[in-house]
Amino acid sequence: MKLLTQSPRSSIFMKIVLTFLGVLAPLYALNLYMNESGQQTVRSEIVQSMNTKVELYVNLIESDIQRVIKLIETYVNDDDLMKLSTSTAIMSDIDRTDAILALKNKLNLVKTSSSFVHNVTAFIPELDRSVTSNDDAITAFDEAQFKALSVTTNRYETPYVIWNDRLFISVPYPDPATSGGRKPVFLLTVEVSQPALRSAMRTFTNNGETAVLSGNHLSYTVTSNNGSEEAEAAVPELVASTGSKQESEEGAMPPDRQIQKSITINGERHLVIAKSSSMLDSTLSIFVPEEEIFGSLSHYRWWMLWLTLSSIVIIVFFALSIYRIIQRPMHTLLRSFNKVEQGNLNLVVQYPLKDEFGFLFDRFNAMVRELNVLVHEVYEHKYRVRLAELRQLQSQINPHFLYNSFFILHRMAKLHDNDNIIRFTKYLGEYFQFITRDGMDEMALEMEVKYARTYTEIQAFRFGNRIHTEFGELPPGMEQLLVPRLILQPLIENAYNHGLENKLKDGWICVSFEQQHDTLVIAVEDNGDELDESKLHSLRMRLLSAEESAESTGLINVHRRIQIKYGHESGLSLSKGESGGLRAELRLPLIWEENENANVPIVDRG
Repeated sequence: MKLLTQSPRSSIFMKIVLTFLGVLAPLYALNLYMNESGQQTVRSEIVQSMNTKVELYVNLIESDIQRVIKLIETYVNDDDLMKLSTSTAIMSDIDRTDAILALKNKLNLVKTSSSFVHNVTAFIPELDRSVTSNDDAITAFDEAQFKALSVTTNRYETPYVIWNDRLFISVPYPDPATSGGRKPVFLLTVEVSQPALRSAMRTFTNNGETAVLSGNHLSYTVTSNNGSEEAEAAVPELVASTGSKQESEEGAMPPDRQIQKSITINGERHLVIAKSSSMLDSTLSIFVPEEEIFGSLSHYRWWMLWLTLSSIVIIVFFALSIYRIIQRPMHTLLRSFNKVEQGNLNLVVQYPLKDEFGFLFDRFNAMVRELNVLVHEVYEHKYRVRLAELRQLQSQINPHFLYNSFFILHRMAKLHDNDNIIRFTKYLGEYFQFITRDGMDEMALEMEVKYARTYTEIQAFRFGNRIHTEFGELPPGMEQLLVPRLILQPLIENAYNHGLENKLKDGWICVSFEQQHDTLVIAVEDNGDELDESKLHSLRMRLLSAEESAESTGLINVHRRIQIKYGHESGLSLSKGESGGLRAELRLPLIWEENENANVPIVDRG
């Protein structure tokens, strides 16, 4: 049934499910888009906040260091410092002491101006002493430290000098770069307090975060938390990769840049926000575990996952409900129609509910009952009509042969041919005894052939030596095959009357039998001279329109009887034989039944 073999996409069930999905999918997609868009917005806001935070902290450090540098630069022309550097030999002890104390107070002002300053020192070679802002105001002159720190620096781009892992800002006077390499008369240095920087960076970070301040061109690193070696190791590579990329694109490293990147430290993803300062020649990096800042967003992802799973459950529940409410009874109804189409009219379909499908099933059962009654009435009527037609067709055979037989008998009586009359009446009696057995609709093929031979003996009286008839052997096991009576004699009679009637000599009729798979083919062929393509076509057309034909010849009679009994796949087929005459082939379908001895063929009853 076509309804049961249709594409799944054309079924009502699939259309309803797809419609539901068509409504639910856009809502789900919109919700997913809103969720993802919201997460991206929140993430962007968090990252922007972190960027602003890092930039603010870098600006705070820069402002403190700039203030210190400006203060220390104002002391280059300080009178006390100049006297101690150039006139120590002519100064009295009191003047020298007053100048040292005054210089120490000024250095204390620089130290107290920023929490990042650990110590401020004035190296005075002439005095062979160093004045510091610490408690020990005067210390021994350290020639090695003096030489190491007496280097030219750009205090507004690369202010730091590293000595013994300590961070200094130095101001030599005069600057060796401008004095032809002459030794400075004094050196002002500010030692940056790494513990103070570390303490400040701790205030920059929350729990779980790590701040790292590292030099871009100088090897120093200050970390807010101890034990953050992984973060420290990641900063140079991070700065180098970003710096080299920008250098290659722009030709030089930009003065200030911000870096935003995700890296993995100890198997945990961290968001790194870094701000590079050209004034400090340093980069401040803050490492934040993504779980800390984006952890709340992952909860939304879990909620989205649960929403997805819930949607799937709802879709499956909806589909199962639709299948149970609509598809299952619909499928049952379609299968029932298929069974009725195949001929099952004793079908009763049960449906427990009293809904619309209950009404359809009740009407279906009523329709099948009514159809069953109508089919039986039509079938019985058709059977009776066909049976009456079969009897009529069988009775039509007798007059044809009877007319010819009496004509031959009349001719022999006129000739007083008593011997042939005796033989002829014997054959005629046997033959009419055969055809008048009304109680037998079928007989063995062997008997059908025997009486066909009797018929040819009778016709021999009519045609004499003009026509010779040959009978082939029956296929093995076909002797007792039951066939309808009088199916062979009309074919032979047609050959006599229409194929060879005007042939004066050498006429012959060949009757052959052949089993082709599950079909028995009985062929009757003559060598008549009067068959042409137009006559053959006319005969074929009469066979095709046998049911509408009012006239019934022997060929049409046999053809209609066989098709009434066995269906349209059986019957006669006409063709031109090798000798030029008509070849009539009668096809009978065979089936096989087993008995105690062997397989026995019988004619298929259709």
